[in-house]
Amino acid sequence: MEEPCKVLIVDDEMLIRQGIINYIDWESEGFQIIGEASNGKEAMHMIEQCRPHIVVTDIVMPIMDGIDLVREGKKAFPEIEIIVLSSFEDFDYVRSTFQSGVADYILKPKLNGQELVKILNRVADRIPNLRRSTGLPEPNRSIEEMLGNLLLGYESSLDKTVLSSVFVNSHFQLVAVYGENYDISQLKTAFASNVAIFQVLSEEAEATFLINFNFDQLEAISETIEEYSQKDAKLTWLVSEPFESIDNLKNVYDESLVKMKKYLFYLPEKTLFMHNQLPVEHAKQPIFDLNHFIEMFKDRMFNAAFTYLENHIEYLSGQYNNDSFEFKSFLGNIVFNIIVLMDNMKYGTQDIERKKYNYFSSINEANHVNEALLQFNEFLDEVRIIILSNDEANEQSNNLEKILAYIEQHYTQPLRLSEIAEHFHFNASYLSSYFSTHHKEGFSEYLNRVRIKKSMELLENSTVSISNISGMVGYSEHSYFCKVFKRITGTSPGNYRKEHHAQNEETNSSSLKK
Repeated sequence: MEEPCKVLIVDDEMLIRQGIINYIDWESEGFQIIGEASNGKEAMHMIEQCRPHIVVTDIVMPIMDGIDLVREGKKAFPEIEIIVLSSFEDFDYVRSTFQSGVADYILKPKLNGQELVKILNRVADRIPNLRRSTGLPEPNRSIEEMLGNLLLGYESSLDKTVLSSVFVNSHFQLVAVYGENYDISQLKTAFASNVAIFQVLSEEAEATFLINFNFDQLEAISETIEEYSQKDAKLTWLVSEPFESIDNLKNVYDESLVKMKKYLFYLPEKTLFMHNQLPVEHAKQPIFDLNHFIEMFKDRMFNAAFTYLENHIEYLSGQYNNDSFEFKSFLGNIVFNIIVLMDNMKYGTQDIERKKYNYFSSINEANHVNEALLQFNEFLDEVRIIILSNDEANEQSNNLEKILAYIEQHYTQPLRLSEIAEHFHFNASYLSSYFSTHHKEGFSEYLNRVRIKKSMELLENSTVSISNISGMVGYSEHSYFCKVFKRITGTSPGNYRKEHHAQNEETNSSSLKK
């Protein structure tokens, strides 16, 4: 009878749980939801009662969080596979779960039916004895399958009698090959006839082999692998240290090959990683002080903040033993913090807010460090443009206010555009265009309006002659003053004074009658 893969959903938010449950047609995909829990404590009880094959759990939950659930769940039920739901802000927590045996993780911004099915299938395929597509009994297993299960932690020991007849040579070595279209048969023929090769793991564009040989053949094997690594730049080879007992297989895999896999992300151009010739990491530096970065950003010390950030990213790019998830999560965490900072500082973040999940997704899906940094640097460039545009607009507004204030203070003088441009260190033609663009009228028109407004005040409140007033507001020619005054007000200076005085007399007369 066909056996579905049993799944438990754990999240403190009911809407998240229901969303996951409704994302896919579980039965048609070969899965069965056996329950849901709102925290780790409930989940542990359900695991004990229902024995799911896979647990999908959030990290941040009350009573017992996802970290403790992973730790306690794998300790009590080591056969259970656990998938973690994560946001970029939780990357420190998520990193710690991998040390306890998490099978995979899903970023919440990417959570959808297609992604969920893909990861569930990938994890379910690694579970021994689970037959979701056929009801056939388990066939006799090959040596390769048993070795693969041992590497993945599904087997604790192997039949020594069987192994002694298979492994006739004294030493072993693990080799992993990454890339498309690798042909291991060619490598087999290049080795001595008594060297045996077993393919123990195989995933998409990745295969792991166990080589059994005698110690005096070690140098020739290394030279052959190095020769093959130079033939095809599309393939990458990882070679562990030699070991003498098959009992050390899992330990060498975990402590050597798995760690070497981390180098692939940081050094995508390198085609061979030998256990005794690994690239040297960058010298240790102090940890990144996020609060220091935030304070510099808040103080608008952007150059210093970005330099501090970029120096640390360059350092992280040379820490080859760090998991790629940690590197990507650091970038994602910075993206998140910068967007929050910019929003708090009233920068226009609408466009970048719409794009942020694309940045998160692209960084997370990057195959190597250069791809991740390409997306991250694109984000930083957009941030710089927003900051620069906003600050330039503020600076332009301040410059315009200074120019207008200068005109208000010096309108009585024979002002010229060229003199103001020189005073404010502008090019004259640029200032003319700048003034029209930002004040909706030209420099001369604005100056005339200021002068005529001042002359109107003098005509209303003084007995100074009109010819003297024209000089007092900055006009050297009385006739030109009168012409400009009439164009702006619709009447002559003399008529304006008469009309104003007449209105005042009428107002005063009305007041006396009352």
